[in-house]
Formats: sequence, C-alpha cells, structure tokens
Amino acid sequence: MIRTITDFGNLAVLLPLVGVVTVWLAAIGQRRALLWWLTAAALCVAATATLKIYFFVCPPLTDLHNPSGHTSLSTLVYGTLTLAVATAVTGWKRVAVIGLGGAFIGAIGLSRVLVHEHSMPEVVLGSLIGSAALALFAHQFWSRRPAEPRLQAMLITAIALMVMLNGHDLRAEGLLHAVGLYLNHAGMTCF
Repeated sequence: MIRTITDFGNLAVLLPLVGVVTVWLAAIGQRRALLWWLTAAALCVAATATLKIYFFVCPPLTDLHNPSGHTSLSTLVYGTLTLAVATAVTGWKRVAVIGLGGAFIGAIGLSRVLVHEHSMPEVVLGSLIGSAALALFAHQFWSRRPAEPRLQAMLITAIALMVMLNGHDLRAEGLLHAVGLYLNHAGMTCF
C-alpha cells in the first residue's frame, strides 16, 4: 500500500499529469493561467533538480542531501488538481476537496520517508518547493478562475493516467548525481 502511494509521486505519473493540466487550461481558454502553470511547473522542476545537484556535492545537513522530487512535483500537480476541483464546489464540499487533496499530497510525502527514500527534512524541503510553485500558479488562477471549469474530461483523463501509470518508474536521480559529480570534479565549491 505504501509503495502504491509513493508511486503516485513518480515522474512517470506526474509528467503526463502536467500535460493534462496544460491541455485543460488551453481548452478552457485560460491563456494567462496556462503561462503561469508552465512557469510554476518549470520553476518547481528546476529548483528541485538544482538543489539535488548542489546538495549531492554540498549537503547542508547530514540528513538533507536529496530534496524529495516526488513531494515537490506532487504538491504542485495534485495541488493544482485539487484547486481546479475546489473552484467548482462551495461550502463544506470545497473544504472536503481541499482536505482530501492535502491529505493525498501529505501521504505521498510521508510515504517517501516510510520507504526509506528520503529523510523528513528532504520531504519538508520538497514540500516547500512545491508549495511555492503552487502558490505562484494558484494566485493567478484563483483570481481569474473560470465560471465553467469543465472538469469532467480532465479529471477522467487524470485519474485514468494515475491508475495506468502507477508502478511505472521514471528517474532523474542518476543524471542529477552525475552532473553533481562532474561539477565537483570541475572545482565546484560549496558556499
């Protein structure tokens, strides 16, 4: 069960979901939100990858050397899906949607610790990166949220991809560590 939860945060699941959100925003005519979404996704991935490379060479703490990418991108992607659904409901339903979305994201982060892939500080840092990216997108999206978000096709596609791709593995760790090693040998210094 824990492995299934953690696999929802794998790049093999999350990258297609980034595409689903991109297509959905374009389809509902949210061009400005689409630009902010792409910016938030790029910043989330770039910040996580950069810190993974840097911390591999210069870990700031003994238990902080690999920020959780599962957690950072899950926070952004599943947070965005939660936000999209929250725009379509009100009252206790909105609170329930946000609570369930937050619990799902939290479970992915906790699962990274339970499967011994990350320490708690690495998960917290991943969560902070993802939350910052989500806040960047959410601020722009919520203020101009669509009156008719037309969520059905997007959610069906997202859920189908989550089910079909769960258990598949796409990793960038080896490449990021190789870049860190290269930079270390090239004279990168810690500051």
